[in-house]
Amino acid sequence: MSIDLLLQSIAHKVPVREASLDGQTLSGLSLTDGVVLSSSFRNSHFTRAHLTGMTFQACDFSGASFADACFERCIFAGCRAGGSDWRRTRFTQSTLMSSDIRHSDFTETRFSQTTAMRCTLAYTLLCGATLSQSALMDCELAGLVLDNARLTNVAITQADLRSAQLTGLRCDTILFSECDLSERDLSGLTLARANLSGANLNGTNLSGADLSGSVLAGASLAGADLSRATAPNTVFVRANLRAARLRNADLTQCIFEEARLDGCDLSGAQLGTSVFTRASAKSAVFARADMSYALMHHAKVDGGDFSGSRFLRTDFHCASTKGSLFATGRGGTLQTGPERAVAELYDASRVIPLNGAS
Repeated sequence: MSIDLLLQSIAHKVPVREASLDGQTLSGLSLTDGVVLSSSFRNSHFTRAHLTGMTFQACDFSGASFADACFERCIFAGCRAGGSDWRRTRFTQSTLMSSDIRHSDFTETRFSQTTAMRCTLAYTLLCGATLSQSALMDCELAGLVLDNARLTNVAITQADLRSAQLTGLRCDTILFSECDLSERDLSGLTLARANLSGANLNGTNLSGADLSGSVLAGASLAGADLSRATAPNTVFVRANLRAARLRNADLTQCIFEEARLDGCDLSGAQLGTSVFTRASAKSAVFARADMSYALMHHAKVDGGDFSGSRFLRTDFHCASTKGSLFATGRGGTLQTGPERAVAELYDASRVIPLNGAS
């Protein structure tokens, strides 16, 4: 098929099937509202092309160049594009589904309201790329390079990111749902307002990272290093932080409800108004930490070290502190209130109404 015939078919809304345009030059062309099926564009050139409302299904773009092209409301389904060049392209409201785009270059590409689902993006370059209101869902991301990329309102789900390169990555309001980032060096990264619920961060280096306002509910951070991290207003509900290091971290107004912090090092941390209700922090170190107005209701801190900590109405109501060290602690604490402890035993479901009244 010739390029002219391709253009005529698209202009007349006729689906293009099994076309072979390998090595052809389509640079600067405008393609609108067309459907291309089972066609080959291997090593073809689409540089500076403008594609709007195009659908490509089961097409081969291996080695093709899309540098500086624009895609708006386009769909790539079941396509192959290994080793292709997408540098500085712009994707808007587009979708890539079940496509193989491994070893491709998306350097400085801009994605807006674009979704990649079940795609293979292994060893793909996204250096300096910008992703906004976009998603990478259940994609293969081994060896993905996100150096100096900027992600805003982006979702990355069910991804193994253990081998991804993330140097200089900047994130704001990102969802890393059920992602594996274990043993990674993420020190100093900006992950403000990130949702890392259920993520695997075991042994990860997050020292000096910005996690302000993030959600790590149910995340596993066993042995992780969050020393000097900036993480005020962060949610660690039911997170696993056993043997983690949070020395000198800013954890003001954080929620550690039902979290596991056994053996955790929180020395020198800012814990003002943080909540540790029903948390387990046995043998944890709180030395020199600022615990002003912190809530330790029903927490288990047996064997903990609170030496030199600052207390100001720190509430240890019904907390278990057996064997804990409070030497040279400053300020005052609130202990268990007997009447309150009894009141907490009340269970409305077990109350028998008088005289059978409902």
